[in-house]
Amino acid sequence: MLTNATPTGGPAAWARSTLREQDWLRHIDQPLTGAQPEFHIPALTLLAEKAKAALEEGPGLVVIRGWPVGGWSEEQIDLLCYTFGSLIGTPRAQKTGLVTTGANQPRRGMDDQGLAFHTDRGGPPGPPHLVGLLCLRAAVRGGESLLVSGHAVHDRLLDERPDLLPELYEDFHFGAGTVSDFDRVYPVFRRNAGRVRVQYNRYWIERGQEAAGKPLMPSAVAALDAFDEVLADQDMVLRFSLRPGDLLLVNNDVVLHGRTAFTEDPRARRRLARIWLD
Repeated sequence: MLTNATPTGGPAAWARSTLREQDWLRHIDQPLTGAQPEFHIPALTLLAEKAKAALEEGPGLVVIRGWPVGGWSEEQIDLLCYTFGSLIGTPRAQKTGLVTTGANQPRRGMDDQGLAFHTDRGGPPGPPHLVGLLCLRAAVRGGESLLVSGHAVHDRLLDERPDLLPELYEDFHFGAGTVSDFDRVYPVFRRNAGRVRVQYNRYWIERGQEAAGKPLMPSAVAALDAFDEVLADQDMVLRFSLRPGDLLLVNNDVVLHGRTAFTEDPRARRRLARIWLD
């Protein structure tokens, strides 16, 4: 049980009122490609360095605006994500690709409903370090991106509910593991090399504990409820709409993300390219 929790502080412990747009928004101000995506690697490298600084030493998120993706093929989009992602981390090939969301998608999170705050669980070997979404086509209405600093949530709980914070340093089951899969078991908060890392998904924690035959204890429920109460404070939430050509990157160990419900044109559905990076 945790006995010496300390505030995380620093630029990653932000709230909406303390975060400046220049801290997380970058514009592409020089050509990166030719007629085909023959990438200008020096320009991409400089952009990747700025993005990595924001992700690792800044607020843990960055939006790069102005990618010239209009009219590109799926193969070109995939190559762009892989090329740029490789300058920041190591892409997971199985999670690089186009994602179409909408009303007729049965998979949770791929439909047109709101998506609660979470970090991505990932498959083997575990949660990815970075998550990227490149907007190719936006919804007609809604579909706003919602972001919250997990470090700020940690520090609020340390200040307001220090009695419950230790519960969140204990292990939770994030969905069921099988012999052919792997066990997703880790705490909501953990310290690694002096840095607090955050993993959270209330839906999958509840599903995982039930599947493991380990119902949540009242103290754990209270701690998760307190976490959700902080998430409900709108001053904690950075909210914006991704435009076509916007690339959102988040540090999956620091920032939780979600999405509002949306309405789309069934003839031109909301479309994104997604990448996971280690």
